[in-house]
Amino acid sequence: MPTTLGKYTLGRTLGSGVSCKVKLAKDESGQRYAIKILHQDEQFQELIETEVDTLTKVKHPNIVNLIEVGEGQQTNSKKGASKNVKYIVLELVGGGELFDLVALGGKLEEKYARFYIKQLIEGLNYLHNSGVVHRDLKPENLMLDNDFNLKIADFGFAAPA
Repeated sequence: MPTTLGKYTLGRTLGSGVSCKVKLAKDESGQRYAIKILHQDEQFQELIETEVDTLTKVKHPNIVNLIEVGEGQQTNSKKGASKNVKYIVLELVGGGELFDLVALGGKLEEKYARFYIKQLIEGLNYLHNSGVVHRDLKPENLMLDNDFNLKIADFGFAAPA
């Protein structure tokens, strides 16, 4: 039996950070998401609240969309164990990180660099006009969707502008 969290079946780990682990998840309809399972540690509570507050306020094509925030039992039937966790469900951006594209493929041709810079500026302009500063921009936090459009992610260090 697979690991579950609420209505989601958890798959492979997509990534991990200081305050969370990100896993592939599917709901009952088969729709796929990225689910951030948050470490239950007081020192990360502010980062989690900041990310949720920010993503609740913004909606833009170049920003990863928040789907749901919840708390529930993460059950691993193989180990026969479960634990209560907080989680954030995000749209799945299946193209990976911009970092990987550059690291694996080398420098971008000018037309592609312009394409991504334009999308980054549009996303940042929207954030700044919404009163938000990201404060942790780096290629690892710039994701690509399945159509290779840029999506700004990871708002744990965001702050009011």
